[in-house]
Amino acid sequence: MKFFITLGVVFSLISFSAYTEATTTRAELGKSEKLCILVDKVMQPEAKWVTEEWMVKAAADAGFNVFSPRIGHERLDEVRRVAAWCGQYGIFHLPWMRGSLTAPDGPEADGKRVVWEDGMEQALWSPNADAFWDWTTRYIVEYARISLKFPALMGVFLDYENYAPGKQGNLYSLSYDDIILKQFSEAANLELPSLARDKRKAWLEEKGLHETFAEFQVNHWRERCRALRQAVDAIAPAFQFCVYPAPGTPFMVQAVYPEWATAQAPLILADACTYGRPSRFLPEQESLAGNKARLLDNIKIPREAGIPFIYTGGIDPAVRGADPEFSGKNAVMISGVTDGYWIFYEGPTYTKDDHAEYWKWFTWANSAIREGRFDAQHQPRENPESWFAEAFKQVGKIAELGVPKGTGQHVAWPNIKLRGDNLIVLAATAGTPAEVLLQDVPVGAYDNALLWELRDPSMKTLLSGTIPHGTNGEVRFTPETEGLYFLALTSGSCAYSITSTNTPAGLYAAEGLSLIQGVGRLYFYVPPKTGAFTLSIKGQGGETARLNVFDPAGNPIATVQTSTKQQTAKATVTPGDGGAYSLEVTKADEGVLEDYTITLDAKLPPTLSPLAEQVFQLPPK
Repeated sequence: MKFFITLGVVFSLISFSAYTEATTTRAELGKSEKLCILVDKVMQPEAKWVTEEWMVKAAADAGFNVFSPRIGHERLDEVRRVAAWCGQYGIFHLPWMRGSLTAPDGPEADGKRVVWEDGMEQALWSPNADAFWDWTTRYIVEYARISLKFPALMGVFLDYENYAPGKQGNLYSLSYDDIILKQFSEAANLELPSLARDKRKAWLEEKGLHETFAEFQVNHWRERCRALRQAVDAIAPAFQFCVYPAPGTPFMVQAVYPEWATAQAPLILADACTYGRPSRFLPEQESLAGNKARLLDNIKIPREAGIPFIYTGGIDPAVRGADPEFSGKNAVMISGVTDGYWIFYEGPTYTKDDHAEYWKWFTWANSAIREGRFDAQHQPRENPESWFAEAFKQVGKIAELGVPKGTGQHVAWPNIKLRGDNLIVLAATAGTPAEVLLQDVPVGAYDNALLWELRDPSMKTLLSGTIPHGTNGEVRFTPETEGLYFLALTSGSCAYSITSTNTPAGLYAAEGLSLIQGVGRLYFYVPPKTGAFTLSIKGQGGETARLNVFDPAGNPIATVQTSTKQQTAKATVTPGDGGAYSLEVTKADEGVLEDYTITLDAKLPPTLSPLAEQVFQLPPK
């Protein structure tokens, strides 16, 4: 009952009769009828994660044509009920399940867990293990049987994201587990020595066997996938596999693509590259253009594979920058260049206004998509564009920072390459022109421009602008009042640098300063009697970094590094006294030095400065 009270106004504006004469046929989905898939994590919690009929009706009324509950794939009676309700309301059902299975700690899983190329073992059954395939097959074949009685059950949504501790990538890449090594050695008539996990890839390469091993394992995956497809086809040949994250992992591209995609049941690919904005500071239209470019690039992979497929882009409201209006327009954009969209619906609370606002915009989007009005993505914002708002949420906490004095002369900055979204704190003097010289730094084939916005101490927007890709530009203003000014910067997937300033400036690092490649000394202030504090550095996957910390005299006092196994490292320092401490970032013992973030302890002033004499301090209490 509360659902119709809460959202009655929305449905009075736009509603769908998806379960009348206009009911979509299965053959139209992803073709003449764009897919609009709802993976629900917002309504289910209202019923203790059990799907109820009103949830299915709500999805149909909002114009979604596929409903996928996040929880409940193993509750087969519930799967039947949901499929029946979907049929009743003229939409389709995809049970959602993970494409990975946690492996126990005991001896029954020894040698059968995922082993990455560096020897790290994860607590997941290997894709070469019978336990993994028995579990996968049991549910999917049963879904195929259910679909005979409830044809609204169109397939299964398989999630191959890696959620387990020790993640090195999504699932699956080659595994160096005992199962596949034994099978390979027997097939090749090899005598396999007892090898530690971290020596296995190197041994195969040294013997010139790695390429053959990789081909053997991929063929093994294909045989497993083929057997599952055949088991399903014997029951329901139109049953479709929907796999995420597209365009795909080695397992997906090399085994799932050729074995699960058929002319009667094209593979549905769920891409997450469009979850939110390419950068949370990027304006709406630039973000839509960036997401479109990503999709068009990713879709080349299944096209080149030559398989029957349906391609969809994803949306996730929990991602920063994915506000309701943008998400609605993003859905329209995605559907204009692909076969539809899917939403991993998390973040909003069903009983709060945020859900009503998102639901309004998705209902609007579904209407525009159904009517072919893809230009609706370009309509003017109904809500004020607040593309830098996220950057300024925490600055109230630093408004009382002590302002270092500058000379008014330009100071050249060291070579610090920033990436992603960052905030610069400027100490400006009333009536004295302030200048910040900036450079957009190309990375790979990306061609993003550098966007900036400047706000005064009261958070009022003063100026904003764009510096074209690969060029230099400047931010220039004359402050009316003395104090802290805030400059938000973003360059999408490219990097950028501050080349010089004529006013003291600090890099805001309380919530993570995003950089690429190494940096020399950056200074931060430690107030007297601070006690032990922590600095953290975070890499990702094979991108690692070492953080070195120095006292005010320049003596090294701490060093930590990330690794492919441990993506975050923390340096805990007990200072002898207050003063201007410093840090630097260099290459770790393994991996490559590329993207990483640095975060300062909340006990410290939240900025890093290129000059010791220009560190921002906390005022005396």
